[in-house]
Amino acid sequence: MNTHPLVEAALRDAAARLIDAGWRIDEVKCPPFREPARLQAQLWLAEMERGAKAMFNQEADPDALHVLAEMHKITPLPDLNDVLDALQARLGFLRTWQEFHAQYPVLICPVSAEPPFPDLLDLDDFPRVLEAQLTQVGLPLMGLPGMSVFTGFAQGEAGHTPMGAQLIAAKYREDILLDAAEAIEARGPTIKVVTPAI
Repeated sequence: MNTHPLVEAALRDAAARLIDAGWRIDEVKCPPFREPARLQAQLWLAEMERGAKAMFNQEADPDALHVLAEMHKITPLPDLNDVLDALQARLGFLRTWQEFHAQYPVLICPVSAEPPFPDLLDLDDFPRVLEAQLTQVGLPLMGLPGMSVFTGFAQGEAGHTPMGAQLIAAKYREDILLDAAEAIEARGPTIKVVTPAI
């Protein structure tokens, strides 16, 4: 993925905090996200065609119809064989991730390869948004737990920008995610809870 420097800095900051907490960090290649994201889109489109297409047309929300049309550009509407192939491929990807997590309990990766987008950018440049968020689109295919952790604010093109990292662990190992997130949060800026004025 093409990763924005502010995002990379947030990832490296999270890694440095884990090192400070006694974790060992290795920079390695992780299992793929791109093909799982394509397969996830196929399964989503198959489900939409079967159960929600009539509602999309009935509601006629232009933004939702635009996103649906953009999804159809990624992959054609799958037939039964495509769905079965996707489910079979899912098992292979899940095995690859299990092997990865047997050696590396937590993966630190971007929540998005770009800092937070302006509102409605997905309507203006859907391919850019989807590409930046491959980690979010591809991950659900395997059903792995992920957690977003705040690392602080960065001064970027959009001003005072909240930044963070995504942590991914093996199935049923949310405990490791919570341990890692706690260590990162404890070594970062204090998060202030604000009560909105009424």
